Amino acid sequence: MATAAEPAPALAEPAPFGIDPARGVRPSITQASVERAFAILIAVAAIGFGAINVPNVLQQLPSLDPFWGPLAAGLLGASFLFVGVSAFAQRLAQIAQIVCALLFLVVLVTWPLTVVHPLEGAEKPWPWWFCTVGSTAAAMGFAPWRAIVYTALVPAVYAWVAFSPLGGSGGPQALLDGAFTMILSGAVLVIAVLLRRAAAAVDVAQATAVRRYSSAIREHATEVERVQVDAIVHDSVLTTLLSAARAETPEAKALAARMARNAIDHLGAAAADLPGEAPPVSVVELRDRIVDALGTLSAPVTVRDAPVGGLRMPAAAADAIASAALQAAVNSVQHAGGPAVRRWVCIEQRGASVHVEVGDDGAGFDLAAVPAARLGVRRSIIERVQAVDGTALVLSNPGAGTRIRLAWSSGGRS
Repeated sequence: MATAAEPAPALAEPAPFGIDPARGVRPSITQASVERAFAILIAVAAIGFGAINVPNVLQQLPSLDPFWGPLAAGLLGASFLFVGVSAFAQRLAQIAQIVCALLFLVVLVTWPLTVVHPLEGAEKPWPWWFCTVGSTAAAMGFAPWRAIVYTALVPAVYAWVAFSPLGGSGGPQALLDGAFTMILSGAVLVIAVLLRRAAAAVDVAQATAVRRYSSAIREHATEVERVQVDAIVHDSVLTTLLSAARAETPEAKALAARMARNAIDHLGAAAADLPGEAPPVSVVELRDRIVDALGTLSAPVTVRDAPVGGLRMPAAAADAIASAALQAAVNSVQHAGGPAVRRWVCIEQRGASVHVEVGDDGAGFDLAAVPAARLGVRRSIIERVQAVDGTALVLSNPGAGTRIRLAWSSGGRS
C-alpha cells in the first residue's frame, strides 16, 4: 500500500437505536406510586388525628345524646380504621376515602341533632378536630370538581354549626376556624391534583416511549434482515454472475462454477438458518474460515501473522466478520489492480475483541463517490458488521490503496 499520504477514514454510521429505555430506568413518579402515597398519607392522618383527639370526643359525650352521640363518634372512628386498613389493600383505598369523607360530612351536618346540652365557653364541637381529615379524604377519593365542592362546603357547614345555639360560642372565632379549614383543605386539594396530573403525564410519556421503542425494534429487525438479504444477493448472486460473465479461460470458468455452487449452498443455509442454533465460534476457527475462503480467489492474498487467543464469539458475529472480510478481498481483486498489487489480511485478538484488516496497495477509491446502487462496501461490509454490533472502518484514497478494518467486541461496539 502506498505511504505517500494517509488515507481518509470513512466511519460506519452508529447503530439505529440505543439501549432499551424500559430496562434499568425506573420512573421517579407514576400514577400508581402517587395513589399509593396518598393512601398511606390519609391512613396516617386518620389514625393519628383519631387517636390524638379521643380525649376531646370523650369529654363532650356527656353533652350529647346518649345514643346518637356515641354512635356518630363510633361510626366516624370506624371509617378512620377502614382508611388505615386500606393502606395495605390498594383496591380498597378510594372506597375507604369516599366513605370517610361522606360519613364525616353527615356527622358534621347532624351535629346539632346529637347535642343535648350546649357546649360551655369557647369549646369547639368535636367534629372540628377532624375537618382536615374529611377534606383530605375527599381530595384523594373524589374527582377534582367534587373535591372542590366538598372543600368549600365543609368550612361553611362548620361555621353554621359553630354559630348555632348548641355549637359553642360562635363569633369571629368560628369564622377564623372555617377560613383556616378552607385554606388547609384547599392546599391539600391543590397538591393532590397537581401530583396526579404530573403522574399521569409521566405514565403517558413512558407508554409513548415504550411504544416508540417497540416500533424501533421492529424497524431495526426489518433493516437487519434487509442488510442480510442485500449482502447475500451481492456476495452470492451478483458476484457469481459477474464472474461467470467475465470467465474466458478454463480456470476462470472453473472458478465461476465453484462460486455458483458456493452461492447455492449459501442461499440454502441462509433460508434454513434459525437464530440461536449455531454454537459460538472461536477466533482460530474464524481465522481458518477466512483463510479458506481467500484461497478460492483468483489473486493471492497474504495472511499476516497475528496473535489469536481462545475468545469465542456468536456464530452470527463470526459469519458477519468472515463474510465482510471476504467481500473486502473480492472487491480488492476486482477493482484494486492486477498481479502487481499486494493484498493481505490480518486476523488478531486483542483482549475481548477481534480485529480483522483487509488491505491492498492498489488503485484505491473515494468512498463518498461510490453510487448508492453499489452494495459492495455499504451493505456487504459496513452494514453487515454493524448488524452484529461491530464496527467497520474504510480507509482509502484514489491511488493510495485501501484498508478495511473490522472489529467486534464481546462487551459491545469496539
